[in-house]
Amino acid sequence: MARVLFLVASFWWFNTGYGQTESPHLTLEQVLLAAAEAFPTLLATEQRRLVAEGELTAAEGGFDTVFKSQNRWSVIGLYENQNYDVGLEQPTALWGATFFGGWRRGTGDFPVYDGKGTTANEGEARLGVSVPLWRNRSIDRRRANLQQAELGQVIAGHDLDLAKLDIRRQASYRYWDWVLAGERLAIASQLLAIAEQRDAGIRERVAAGDLPEFDALDNQRAIIERQERRVAAQRWLEQTAIQLSLYWRDGNGEPQLPVDSQLPSFPDQPPRLPLAYAEALKIAVANRPELRRISLQSKQMATEQELQKNQMAPGVDVAVIGAQDFGSGKSDLNRNELYVGLNLDIPLQQRIAIGRSQAAGANVQRLKWEGQLLQDRIAAETKDVFSALSATQQRRELAKMQRQAAKQLEEGERTRFQLGESNLLFVNLRELASGDAALAVAEASNNLFKAYADYQAVLALDIN
Repeated sequence: MARVLFLVASFWWFNTGYGQTESPHLTLEQVLLAAAEAFPTLLATEQRRLVAEGELTAAEGGFDTVFKSQNRWSVIGLYENQNYDVGLEQPTALWGATFFGGWRRGTGDFPVYDGKGTTANEGEARLGVSVPLWRNRSIDRRRANLQQAELGQVIAGHDLDLAKLDIRRQASYRYWDWVLAGERLAIASQLLAIAEQRDAGIRERVAAGDLPEFDALDNQRAIIERQERRVAAQRWLEQTAIQLSLYWRDGNGEPQLPVDSQLPSFPDQPPRLPLAYAEALKIAVANRPELRRISLQSKQMATEQELQKNQMAPGVDVAVIGAQDFGSGKSDLNRNELYVGLNLDIPLQQRIAIGRSQAAGANVQRLKWEGQLLQDRIAAETKDVFSALSATQQRRELAKMQRQAAKQLEEGERTRFQLGESNLLFVNLRELASGDAALAVAEASNNLFKAYADYQAVLALDIN
């Protein structure tokens, strides 16, 4: 229920804040959608899923029907004969059984000791099955490969989810940096405009003898200083726009530069977080693709360990084969035959299976400890992001209070200057302090919404 409330609140916030696609401004939602469709890293990760699908198909190929053909012609020698043999083999996952059948035809002269090579004129048909009784009964290489490939396909899906989370976080960072750069440029432009507008009045007062020439020179210095600030702010805006273009792509997947007219402001409404830490941690542990991937990789290794332990057992295979000749032939031909065979294969040293089983078991333990560390890291990340959201929201409110006070002081100092009770130095300092306070609000907003992007990534929200 808490997660449902969170998703509803997130939807409301996106659509009442920066998520409105009808706005002429570029929204974060537009950037995230463009990145999800065309970001190269995501497309590359998508290919891993296709690789996993190919590996699954290859593993399924272990159960493909096999056609075999053996043909012999004796052309020189005491006995001239011809032997044709074709057959089919079908491995199955049923107890590791292999079904087989075929047809053979032997004609010509055969020696007495090789009389089995002779068949009736229409050949001999055979059908049989081979079933392992110990080794390869519960699991064999084919079934192990298939299980691991099926798990690998799911792992590739989690790798894609992980890439989505990282891209959404980075795209959000670049978007909010671009918005901050726009705010910085606006503040720098406003400070420059104030100094430029004041310049004509100062010159008039200097000409009238009301102010010394020193004040006019000081204001010119302030204009040049603020022009330099504006150039630096313009450069940073262009830089952040270029970085954002890597994620905001057009229909052809090419980067597109956002323009200044698309710049939004930071939302006044902070993100709502209806979840408590304990509930958020449960969601993070349940959603994070890294944990799911490690769990599945551990299952892959456990499958390999099970296989190698099975390979230490003796190979005991039973085979049942039935055969029948068709057509006419020698009177001594055995027309109906039934064979029962028992094959025994015992590895004496078993070093291959022992070594591989040891390696698989070590990998299982390694993944167990890596999973434990990852859970601890997720818990720490969840605590940290809650701390960051709380701190950045408080800093934003304090910065707003500071901006309000600095603005009042700026206006008051400017009034005192007009009345001749202050000087240009104090006015310039008040204006810069007011600009710095406004910039502090923008930077606090930037940190707040970046922290919210971290919150979404830590809880692995909105990855589908």
